[in-house]
Amino acid sequence: MPTLGALTRRPELDLRFAESADAARYGDRPVEAVVEGAWAAEGESARVDAMRNVLLLLPAANASPAAHDPSQAPAWGTADDVRRAGARLGELARGGVAGVVIAGCAGVPEELAAAARRSGVPLLTVPDGASQAWTRLFPVIRREEQRERRRYADEVKTMQRLVLEPDGLRRLLRWLARQISGSVALVGPGGTVLYAYPDLPEDVLTRARPDIERVVAKQTWSAAIDLAPRVAHIMSIGGEEPSAVLVLVRDEAFPAPLRGLVADAAGLVWLRWRVEELRARGRQVDQAVAHSREATLHLLMLGNIQGARRVTRALGARLPEITRVYIVECPAGQRPDYERTCADMTGGRAWIVRCPVYTRHLIVLAPAESEEADGPLDQALRSLAETRPGCYVGAGRVVALHDTAAGYEQAFHALAVARGTPARCATFSIREDITALLGPGGLPWALRKLRRLLEYRPERRQDPDADELTATLASWLAFYNGAAKQMKIHRNTLSARLRHIEGLLGCDLGDLRTQAEIQLALRLLEQAARHTSGEPEAVALDVLIDTPQARYWAEAHLSPLRDAEPQLLETLRAWLNSNARLDVTAEVLALSVPAARKRMLRVEAILARSLLNAPSARYDLILAVRILDGRAVPRRREIA
Repeated sequence: MPTLGALTRRPELDLRFAESADAARYGDRPVEAVVEGAWAAEGESARVDAMRNVLLLLPAANASPAAHDPSQAPAWGTADDVRRAGARLGELARGGVAGVVIAGCAGVPEELAAAARRSGVPLLTVPDGASQAWTRLFPVIRREEQRERRRYADEVKTMQRLVLEPDGLRRLLRWLARQISGSVALVGPGGTVLYAYPDLPEDVLTRARPDIERVVAKQTWSAAIDLAPRVAHIMSIGGEEPSAVLVLVRDEAFPAPLRGLVADAAGLVWLRWRVEELRARGRQVDQAVAHSREATLHLLMLGNIQGARRVTRALGARLPEITRVYIVECPAGQRPDYERTCADMTGGRAWIVRCPVYTRHLIVLAPAESEEADGPLDQALRSLAETRPGCYVGAGRVVALHDTAAGYEQAFHALAVARGTPARCATFSIREDITALLGPGGLPWALRKLRRLLEYRPERRQDPDADELTATLASWLAFYNGAAKQMKIHRNTLSARLRHIEGLLGCDLGDLRTQAEIQLALRLLEQAARHTSGEPEAVALDVLIDTPQARYWAEAHLSPLRDAEPQLLETLRAWLNSNARLDVTAEVLALSVPAARKRMLRVEAILARSLLNAPSARYDLILAVRILDGRAVPRRREIA
């Protein structure tokens, strides 16, 4: 809306302040309307409650409506007339009048000017009569009001657009800072600056701290303070106690239009800040739940069923006693969306975990409805894989809860198969486990193999003990360097632990055959009901695997390659001999690395097992080759 100062600067209106000093004192007063009136007669009760921001046009106290000759000074009548006019100004001041224009005069009596100063009502003069002055003022105020409404609507639309953008709060505060030609800061209930643009001068917050604390504590809704050479405006936003506050700083006082703009912006700032606060709390809750779910999965993978159940009960959930493990591979960056989709598909009955090792994997532990993967969830996941490009699903077999680790490996191998099928979904094809074929001598061999690790006692309490080192070794054999993410330790810590384990076991963990033997020993220990007492028998692994059953198992693993493409069996042997390194395999076979990778992917598809990515079936395959060929796979050799 227009202001008194803006109206006096329009030459066609010929409107002037009665006192020149009033231009500075009252120039920013808003004017919403102009009304022609008369001085109240003695004893008349004049209504002033509807005069807020109204510019009142009054004739000189003793001027008749026809007497508008600007060349003659108006006759103000007696001293009582002037006194009554001064009293009228006091009433108008209480009604919030924008100002009083005295028409048909070029000046006012000093007594009336003094009364105006006391009441805080600006007096203005116009040489024309009241009616003529109203005729000129009304369309100007009307046009200015319409222009101000359009500008206000544009500003509101701009603020609403900015506040809805992804970085809406910062964008709105930056826009507001440009509008006031100063700095804007959002201060939280605790007194911490949450956002500031541009950065506030260093001394502002220190000097304004007492006033900010009063506004935060709701002792006052706002405060305007002089921080010479600057001016600060502090405003409470929201209804909480304590509340957040807006701090606005500029070099000049805040005129009425800017104060109105700030008040409008404050509501949007509060709403967006509350939305972001709620989102941040929601993310914290989601992160806590995700970490709890990950901890539950970690406990299940270690076989700590009771610990996993305690965590899930704390979250108000239950784990299925009989489960099927699925791995859903999502396109990059879309895991949260797929997590919500999977939760909807399962109706909240499944335990969904974001894989800590592979950032595109979701691990789903769902109640098993049948031995075959043909239930509603299986069908829904197949549909998900078929309809969404870049999505693959691997399903394990039905397992008991204490066999979750085995179920995960099954799902991982099935996922490798799914990547090569049109349906992009596959179920694990089960084969007999080598640990079931080693007989009663398997566990003593495993105990002897890992004896120094199992009996290890750290010298310092803060050092990892035997259980922690064993868990680290199992995780590394499954995920290699990804074990650092899975165990939530630094990669340097992982390397140090592996060197320590190598020293305890007296072996080279970089050797693939050694890895296969240790992984087999760990699997035997996991499946044992309890450790045997006494000194284990001195039995060699080659003796344990030199049985018809073991040879049949090995033949079942390798015959699909021999029957399909003999060159792939040669490729597999070369890859195992090269310590599972593609670059060395390619050099041995005189192939490029991409060609060697392509062959290995073909091997994965035929065997329906993951080889290049961990957890890998490479350990079973190296044992299979060892069973059929004796020691055809050598110990680790130096690879240039």
